[in-house]
Amino acid sequence: MARKTVAIYIFEGFEPLDAVGPFEAFISAETADGEAYFDVGMVGQTEAPVAGVGGLLVTSRWSFETMPKVDILLVPGGGGTRALVDQPVIVEWVKQKNNEVELMLSVCTGAQVLAAAGLLAGKKATTHWNTYDWLRRIEPTVEIQEGARWADNGRIVCSSGVSAGIDMALHIIERELGPGLAAHAARSMEYEYWPVTG
Repeated sequence: MARKTVAIYIFEGFEPLDAVGPFEAFISAETADGEAYFDVGMVGQTEAPVAGVGGLLVTSRWSFETMPKVDILLVPGGGGTRALVDQPVIVEWVKQKNNEVELMLSVCTGAQVLAAAGLLAGKKATTHWNTYDWLRRIEPTVEIQEGARWADNGRIVCSSGVSAGIDMALHIIERELGPGLAAHAARSMEYEYWPVTG
């Protein structure tokens, strides 16, 4: 399998584990020789540091302008998504990138950003349990999978809140590379929630 590039969008008020949980899962998918299957980086509107929930400062590897063509784009959630859904520049960027990537992923209220971009019309989705109604207001046709850790539409995959982003990333690893590699990544992280099979 050719190495795939994963970009994780960060913004003021992103939920840290929504971003760094999947980051860790993807970088834990390795060959027996320790070669990474995924090249993972953070992308921001600019390369200036942004503060996540709790004040965690993260600097992007790429800006919107410098980001190369990526295979997978992940939009995390967090309190900052309340502002993002009303920012045309961000919504249009997400819509444009959806036409360029192989997979579009969201964690938590990142689903609301995807919905604002028109990407969840008539699709299955999930988000943080406390924001189902907000997601329905943005996209009334969405089919919310309440209680699910992730909802897989093929190209577009959403996960529920915070730690569920790790599960979704492992699910993508399993889809792309098989259950053995997903189990190996989970074991590397000592993530006992994921079933160790294969």
